[in-house]
Amino acid sequence: MTPRNGISLNLTTDLPNNPVDEQALYIFAAIVLFFTGFFGFFLNLLVILTVLKNMNVMWTSNNIVLVNMAVGDMLVGILGNPFALVSAIFGVWYWSDNVCLWYAWFMSTMGFASIGNLTVMALERFLLVTCPTRTLSIRYAYILVVLVWIYALSLSLPPFFNWGKYGLEEGNISCSVSWEQHDLENQTYIGFLFIFGFIVPMIIIISSYCGIIHILRNTSKRIHSSRRNKKEAKVTKMVLLMIIAFLIAWMPYAVLALAIQYFNVQSSHIMVILPALLAKSSICYNPVIYASLNMQFFNAWKRIFRNVNWRKPNKDSMAMTTMNKTEMKTLNQISPSRMEIN
Repeated sequence: MTPRNGISLNLTTDLPNNPVDEQALYIFAAIVLFFTGFFGFFLNLLVILTVLKNMNVMWTSNNIVLVNMAVGDMLVGILGNPFALVSAIFGVWYWSDNVCLWYAWFMSTMGFASIGNLTVMALERFLLVTCPTRTLSIRYAYILVVLVWIYALSLSLPPFFNWGKYGLEEGNISCSVSWEQHDLENQTYIGFLFIFGFIVPMIIIISSYCGIIHILRNTSKRIHSSRRNKKEAKVTKMVLLMIIAFLIAWMPYAVLALAIQYFNVQSSHIMVILPALLAKSSICYNPVIYASLNMQFFNAWKRIFRNVNWRKPNKDSMAMTTMNKTEMKTLNQISPSRMEIN
């Protein structure tokens, strides 16, 4: 096939030049990306639909931020992962340079939005524990959601204005910030990302949870005697687990990117692809945490799946259904006056 934008799409040319272990790595990456995209999309969609279906009880300030995060994770699963999946199948970035640019921007924006949502949730938990009589209003939750996306865009848009660069990653199946570029503009942009996109949010999150733990320890007797406080403590635990899962997913990728940019660490395909796959899999973690620790989601999902009839109808049930329909048709033919007499 004819090369496009300097990338050959000839499968017989590209793949045999890759060592056997790299071909196996690309196959493994394709499998992981498929399941990550599939479950990331449907699990987060289930979260969104659950909240919308039970808005009268579940449309709270905390759940608004949860839905905001679920929307971003769902978009990654349906709009981001397929591009990397196809590229992993071919063992090379399959798409054009422009698609690489927009893919890198989109995935960066979604990643920064995730950490922004987690920061807002940590602050919301801290304020709720310190001031239990005052809760975040729905109106302010909407404002914070908008601010999260402004924050994410302010971190991801500078490369379009010649500050920093987006490009193909070392693994050749996805695009991101050009960590390997060592010019002054790119170095300052990457420093800006690490300070405001990772370090500052982590300081806020860690400080919030240190404050929460300190307050909960000092008021443990009152916490255990109040049903409401027990519920809030459980929600706080849920948010903490979401943050830990986010760090486990993104920390190896962040450390590797920092090492490549500022310490000139030479990376191999395996060193780049595996942390990137771990980071992309983060979209599947949060729905599992919701279901296991948030009783609202657990009970709502239990009702949904309890009402689903998983068994195939047998002959007896089909006969009963036919008889019931016949009886209903007969009743409908009875005059209203006769029904009243009976």
